Amino acid sequence: MNAKSLAAVLFVVGIVIGFAIGYGVMIATQPSTTVQGVSIIAAGSLGYAFNDIAQNWTKLYPNVPISAGGGTFMGSVKAAKEISVLHEKYDVFASAASDVIPMVLSPNYTNWMVVFATNEISILYATNSNATVNLNGTVMKVNQINETNWFMFVTAHNVTVGVSNGSDDPAGFQAIQAMKLAGIYLVQHDNAAYNAWFHGYLGYPVNDTNAIFQAIWWHKYKSGHLMPVGIEASMDAMIKTGKPYFGISYRSLAKSYGLGYIKLPWQVNLGSTNITAINYYAQVNSSGAPIGLSGTPSEAASPAGPIFYAVTIPFTAPDKTLALDYLTLLLGPIGHQVLINTYFDPIPVPYAVPLTSNATIPSVLEPFTEPLPSYLQSGPGYIAIMGSQS
Repeated sequence: MNAKSLAAVLFVVGIVIGFAIGYGVMIATQPSTTVQGVSIIAAGSLGYAFNDIAQNWTKLYPNVPISAGGGTFMGSVKAAKEISVLHEKYDVFASAASDVIPMVLSPNYTNWMVVFATNEISILYATNSNATVNLNGTVMKVNQINETNWFMFVTAHNVTVGVSNGSDDPAGFQAIQAMKLAGIYLVQHDNAAYNAWFHGYLGYPVNDTNAIFQAIWWHKYKSGHLMPVGIEASMDAMIKTGKPYFGISYRSLAKSYGLGYIKLPWQVNLGSTNITAINYYAQVNSSGAPIGLSGTPSEAASPAGPIFYAVTIPFTAPDKTLALDYLTLLLGPIGHQVLINTYFDPIPVPYAVPLTSNATIPSVLEPFTEPLPSYLQSGPGYIAIMGSQS
């Protein structure tokens, strides 16, 4: 092949290659016509409810995908850090503790939230378990636990108790707070039974309101009968092993995993949101537990408060329009009923909470929300919503 022929061939090849590259660039830069859908990351305790929300979403928006199973679920603190530390992008973030949003995501990743539901700390157990517990010589089955004897079951020797790790999941430090409140409540309301068990059998001082907390987070921790878990599914698996295992966590998990639960008094369960309850809860915190189980040092030292669930749309959300559509579904009548069905207590009119002076709540959410009541705008009520660092 002479020089001219070679040059001609190379010229044609160059055109073909150039066309291919150009066509590839053109394809790569074309806007996508595929709907990406709405993506959610949320507290593990919301998994069952948000799966139901997703099913309703699919009926309303059959051509718009939604996260498989209703979302990605994990401890609220860990989920928030997926956005703030790992820079993962989700359209919606929902937390089992409202203060996670102002303390972890504001002001760099969001500047508002909507507080939409409450929950209760309960004692979880397997209703079909044949395992037995020795209560000072009286042998009883796991499913014989009730609202009168529950404190004996969860502190008995050789019984394993599951709790969330407070560093990842607010349920961990809320469980500590609830058990400290339980000691106060039982000394006042069931003194004879409380002392017969904790003083007479377990050897704690008379009227020791910290006996429940100490028996679980120190005695069981040291003996290997305290089981910290990172996600609620692990606790479910533990409780259902057929051994004498119990969990201290959210009531909604009983619905999620088909467990039995003991409803605790409002003075214990962190489920009441009036000012009387807020002031009562504030007399304890989650300090004193082994490192990590009570959350961060600031969380451990903060006064206890009601369990408030909150939701927001991060600044980095891939599709804010779809995110708002999701929130109107969650905060509206359909979401309200789903929350009731899954053992949450929806706030009748959710609270829209700006987190910075220049924050603007999306106008589309105005029909579904109202400002914080005055008793939540200062003092222990404000701390319950916003956290002590805000």
